[in-house]
Formats: sequence, C-alpha cells, structure tokens
Amino acid sequence: MSIPFVDIAIIGGGPGGLALAQGLKKNGIDTAVFERDPVRADYVQGFRMRIRQRGIDALQANLPPYLFQAFLDTLGLAPTENLILDESFERLEDIGQASREPEDTHIEKSVSRITLRQILLSGLDNILHTGKHFERYGALPDSTVVAHFTDGSAVRTNLLVGADGAGSAVRRQLLPDLKSIDTGVRRLAGKISLDVAARHDISPLLTEFNTNIRPRDGRGLMITSHRVDPSAHARHDFIGAEDPGHRDIPGFHFNNSTSYTWWNTAYDTDELGPDDVLEQLDGTGLLQTLLQRIGHWDERILKLIRHSDPSTVAFLKVKSSTPGAQWQTGPVTLLGDAIHAMTYFRALGGNTALYDTGLLVRELVAARHQGKPLLAAVNDYENAMREHGYEAVRSSLSAMQRNVGANRPLKSVPAL
Repeated sequence: MSIPFVDIAIIGGGPGGLALAQGLKKNGIDTAVFERDPVRADYVQGFRMRIRQRGIDALQANLPPYLFQAFLDTLGLAPTENLILDESFERLEDIGQASREPEDTHIEKSVSRITLRQILLSGLDNILHTGKHFERYGALPDSTVVAHFTDGSAVRTNLLVGADGAGSAVRRQLLPDLKSIDTGVRRLAGKISLDVAARHDISPLLTEFNTNIRPRDGRGLMITSHRVDPSAHARHDFIGAEDPGHRDIPGFHFNNSTSYTWWNTAYDTDELGPDDVLEQLDGTGLLQTLLQRIGHWDERILKLIRHSDPSTVAFLKVKSSTPGAQWQTGPVTLLGDAIHAMTYFRALGGNTALYDTGLLVRELVAARHQGKPLLAAVNDYENAMREHGYEAVRSSLSAMQRNVGANRPLKSVPAL
C-alpha cells in the first residue's frame, strides 16, 4: 500500500498548528494537520487569551483578510485599570507591581480560545484530519520522514512539525532526554458570568477592574473580565454563538458568547490538599475547598467565588519546559508548547506559539518560493524560535516565583 505524501505535515490541531496551516495555505504550500481529538474540550479551551502584538502580527500575516477581520471583530474587552485589595476589601497602594508593557500588550484586548479556534478552523476542511493519534516517525534515505498513527495509517512528508502541545509525542522521540518540570504550583480557576454576577450584586470592584486580592498572609487571588459582543459573532456566520461540539457539556464554560469575570489563585503542592484528592474533586468540590481556605475573607470576595459556575472550575498542576535545548536541524521540528511550554504567569504562551507560526511560515515561503534550501530555512526558524521562546519560558518562571514563591524556592524549578 502506498503512503500518501504531503509537503508539510503538522501534528496537533491547537492554535499553533492551525495558524501554521492557515499561513501555509495562504502562501500556496501543500500542508495537512493531524489532530487526535475531533472536539477540543480541554481545560483552557473555555478561557480567554490575552492579546499581545506578537500574536496579532502573526495572525495578520497568516490569515486571509476576511478571517483576520473576524478575529478583530470578535475580540473581547478586558479591563484597563488595575486595583489591589486586601482580604478585608481595603484598597492597597500599588508598591512593587511589575511595570506594564505598553509596546507589547494590548491591555484592553482578549480573545476567547474557542472563538480563535473557530476562526483558525475556517477553510481547513480538506487540510485538517481528526482522529489521528500520532505514534512515531521514521526517517527515510531520501531525507523525508513517515509519520505513523495508531490507527495504522501513515503519511510521508518533507517536514514534520510537532505542534502537539506540552505532552508532545513528537518531542519525546526527537528529544527523549528533554523533560517537562512540575513547578510545584497548583492552580485553581473559575468563571462567573456577568449576568449572574449582576443578579447576585457582586461588587463592580471585582468585575470592572483587573483586581488583585493580596491578603496579609496566604495566597493571592487575581480577577479580571472578558466582555464580548454577541452581535459580532452573528456578523460572521461561520462562528457559532456556542461551539456545536460543546452543546452537551453542562454550564457555560464552553460558551464563547457569554461575558464573564474570571479568577485564579495558586498554591504550593499540598497547601490546599493532596494532589490525588484535588484531582478527583469536581468543580463544586474545588469551590468548597477554596472557600474553606479563605473563609475569613470579606464576604464580597467570597460571594464571587461561591456563585462561580462549577463547570468552569478546574485544578491544574502548573508545569513548564526546561529552556535551552539544542538539536541538529533535520526534517522534524517543533512549535509552541511542544518545545517551550510555560507557566500561565505573564500570559505569554499562546502569543508565543502564534509568533512561532509567523517565523516558520516566513522561512518555508523562502524555501518553497525563493530557492532557500529547506534545512537552512528550518535551521533559521529554530534559532529564532529558541531565542524568543526560551526567554518567554524564563520570564514566565520568574513571574511565577515572584507571585507564588513567597521568597522561597519552589519544587523542581530550574535556576534562571
């Protein structure tokens, strides 16, 4: 049986893999995306992504104009003002707060990850192949590689791109000694719709600002909002008000046309309870655990947590890649979280993955349309990707240590 061939094969249909496919398609380069899951229903899928200039630039370069316009039209509005309160709801002076980065952060813009995925999926019907669980790849004498899938199928390609996330199977084969690290930080996060917040008379100080709760002792709580205009979705009929694949999931977590306030808090391992216990709790149980921990806080804060939608509440072990890996360029490369997964602190991960796609598309255009040797193009991409990606990893780890470390080292975090 002959093995089908595609010029560029992408493993993983997350934002990075899909944005790369859009950019290659836009430039007339043969590509295909192979995604394991027919519907993405992972934890972060229901949360917003803060937008930075690097992400905007990559999307503008990769998307056809009508899709980039859809992206702009459906952006959510985030608060632009910061507020710091203690656990008694008293306002604190902003001392020692990290400086804002106006050249890189569009503080008022955020995007639903679901909406972004819907945009990136548009027009890829013959390019995206779901139900394809990558197993391994093998090199051939002609410098191509064959990607094998667990269903017995395979595809031959000039370049295999691992865009399959922090647990990347492509990375495990390419760089078997490179492991992700458990930072020792445990995150709890949830959402409350703004309609529910209004119904329960939640203080506007918790819905109209980027609010940090900084208790005199214990862990802090970050609160922000994501306001969307449902009519903007209606103007683009390829963006559903609610992703069809999520209709049977209770709660509003996977509804991308509902405005909400979002909160998150982070603890060290075992502070809230053993991992194996917390991982078994549903959203209601996690809310009760948190409320027991902060029960002495002001009732106005507790009310926000108490009325959060349990379907949106999840426990997450915060992990990171180890920055600095080098390898010899070949017909297999990596993109996004597959090589530089990072903590959520500083909100760099999604934008950094998108930036990768802009770098790689540019190099592959040079290889396919301007005569640049493919391996030289991939090598230049990898050098640029490592430079900005590893710096983002280090920056996010430093921010995590400042926010959660309490002046003491956290488990397993490498020296920066």
